[in-house]
Amino acid sequence: MDAGEVHVDPVHDEFFKMQDLADALVRESIQNSLDARRPRSSVRVRFRFATGSDALSSAAAGDYFDSLRPHLAAAEIHSVLPKANEDVPYLLIEDFGTRGLTGDPAIDPELDADSNARNDFFYFWRNVGRSNKGDLDRGRWGLGKAVFTVASRIRTIFGLTVRADDTRALLLGQSVLKTHILDETRIYPYGFFARFERKNSLPLPIDEPMLLERFADDFQLHRREPGLSIVVPYYRDDELTFERIAASVIAQYFYPILRGELTVVIEHAARKETINAATIASLATLYAGSHAGAVERLCALTRWSLSPDAMRVELPPVERTPQRAEDLTGEELAEELRARFDRGERVAVRVPLSVKRKKARTAAASWFDVFLEKDDALRGCEFHYIRRGITIPEVKSRAAGDKPVRALIVVDDDALSTFLGDAENPAHSDWSERADKLKTQYDKHAFTLRTVKNAPALLATILSRPPAGRARDFLQDLFFLEQQEDDEVQTFAPRIAGDGDDSAVAAARDTSVSRPQNLAISRVAGGFTISGVVPNESTSWIAEAAYRVRSGNPFRKHSTLDFDLRGGAAGFSPPCTVESRGVIIEPLRPNAIRFTPTAEKFQITMKGFDPRRDLIVRVLESTGDAAEAELH
Repeated sequence: MDAGEVHVDPVHDEFFKMQDLADALVRESIQNSLDARRPRSSVRVRFRFATGSDALSSAAAGDYFDSLRPHLAAAEIHSVLPKANEDVPYLLIEDFGTRGLTGDPAIDPELDADSNARNDFFYFWRNVGRSNKGDLDRGRWGLGKAVFTVASRIRTIFGLTVRADDTRALLLGQSVLKTHILDETRIYPYGFFARFERKNSLPLPIDEPMLLERFADDFQLHRREPGLSIVVPYYRDDELTFERIAASVIAQYFYPILRGELTVVIEHAARKETINAATIASLATLYAGSHAGAVERLCALTRWSLSPDAMRVELPPVERTPQRAEDLTGEELAEELRARFDRGERVAVRVPLSVKRKKARTAAASWFDVFLEKDDALRGCEFHYIRRGITIPEVKSRAAGDKPVRALIVVDDDALSTFLGDAENPAHSDWSERADKLKTQYDKHAFTLRTVKNAPALLATILSRPPAGRARDFLQDLFFLEQQEDDEVQTFAPRIAGDGDDSAVAAARDTSVSRPQNLAISRVAGGFTISGVVPNESTSWIAEAAYRVRSGNPFRKHSTLDFDLRGGAAGFSPPCTVESRGVIIEPLRPNAIRFTPTAEKFQITMKGFDPRRDLIVRVLESTGDAAEAELH
C-alpha cells in the first residue's frame, strides 16, 4: 500500500453475520445466475461439496495456496487454516444457461470513454458496493458477491468463466483479508491469483489452455458452455451443509423452479438431488422439516397461479391508501369474491397501481397479482412476496388477525419491479419506504409501497367471513379461570345458554330439549371416552379435540399434522381408531365429529393420540356451553 492510503478493513463478515450463511449464499449466487440468464434459456445451478477423496489433494494444493499462507498468518486468521499436508475440501458453485462474466478484463470501463459494452468481469472482481446491474435486475448493491469469500475459512475463492460473447475461458482468484504487515510492508486486503502486467500491476485473468485444464482437473470442473464456476476452498462446513442448502433453495426459489426457469443440483460424494418443478414438492418432505406440509401446499398454490385456471379478477385502480378492506375492491366485488372463497375456491386478483418518477411527466401504469387460498391448517396468515422470481422473506404487512389464508404476491411488471428493487435492503430480504432511492426518485413512494405490502392483508380480511354464531373463546386469553387438573373422570351437566341466567335456567328445566345427562369425558390409554344418557335419541352433538398450545385457542389452532379425523376407514385416518355403541358418528372437520345417540345410553371411545401431548376434548350443544376436559 502507498503511504497515504487510508487503512480500511473489509467488513463483509459483519454484513453476513446478520443472516443465515446458507440462505445468503443460496440467495446471492442464484440471484446472480438469474440476472445473467441468456435469452430463451433456463438456468441450471450446481452446488457440489468436495470432501474426503473428492477434496483437492495436498500435493496439488501447494501451487494454489503456498504463497498465500504468509498473508493468512499476518492477517491473523492462521488459526483456521489447515496444515500444509492436509487435503483441501471445497464447495463448487456453477451456473449454466448464463452469459458468464463478459467484458474486457484489461480495462476500467468507467475510465475508458470508448467502452460502452457491459463489463460484468470488472464489476464482479474489482468493485465492492458498486454494481452495473440494470433496473430490472434482482441485485443492485454490489455486495452480494462478497458472500463467496465469507463462505471460505481463508476468505478466498477462484472463478472460472466461459463467456457467451467470445467463448473465452478466464480464471481468476481473489483473497479478501485485512490490511496487514508482511516483511515490514503494509499489504492491501485484496489479493489476486492472476497474471500481472508490469506497467501497472493490473491483475489479469489466466487464459493459458494448459493452466485452465489443470485447474479444471484439480477441482473436477466440467465447464464446456458459457457460465461461471466458483470454487470456495476450505468452506465453512459448520454452516454450509447439503441439507441446509437444499432447504434454502426450496424456501427461497420455489417460484422460478415451478415456473421452469431454474433447476438446482446438489451433490456430495454419491449423494445427489435435482430440484426442479417435478421434484420440489416431494423433496420438501425431506428437507423442509416441520414446514414440509406448508411447502407442499405453497407449491400447489404456485402451480395453480401459473396455470390457465388462475383467472385474475382486476380490481379498480388504487388511487389512495385503502382505509378498510372494501376500499380495495368495492362492496359488490367483495361479496362476489367472498362467496367464491367460502366455497373453498382459490382467488386470483390483479391490483392496478401507478408508479410515478419525479422526473417523469406521467405515471407508469403498473400492476401486481395476488393469489389466495384458505388453509385451515394455518394458525394465521401466510404471505409470500415474489419480485421477478426472488422471494423477499421479511416483508411485514398490516395485521390480518388469525385468518387461515395463504397468499402469493407476484410482481413481474417492469415499473413496479424497478420501484421495489430500489426499496430493497442489501440482503434483498425486505422493502423500506425510507430507502434513499425511493425518497429522491419517486412521488408518493410511501403510498405505493404500503399498497403492495398491505393488499394481501386487506384481501384476507375481505375474504374471510367471520364464523356464524357466538365465538365462545374470543376473549379466553384475557378472561379465564385456571382449570384444576384431575386425572379422575370428569362429569358435567351442561346448561342451555340463553340471553341471561333466567333463560338458561328455564331452558334447563325444559324437558322437551334433549341433552345428555351425566355426560362424562374420561381418559383411556391413548385417547378418551365420551359417555352419557339422553331422554330421547333425536338430537346431534359435536365433539372437538385438540392438543394444548402455549397461547390462543387450541381448537382453532389445530393442525392436520397433529391428527385428522376425516379420512381412512370408517371415516377416521389411522392411527386414530373409534369404537362406539348406541350412537351414529359423522366426521365434520379434522378435529371434530358430530354424533347422534340412537339409544338412551351411548359411549364413544377414540384412541391413537400422542400420549406425550396434552389433549383437550369438549362436547358442544347446538346452542349452549361446552362440557370440556383436559386429559394428560
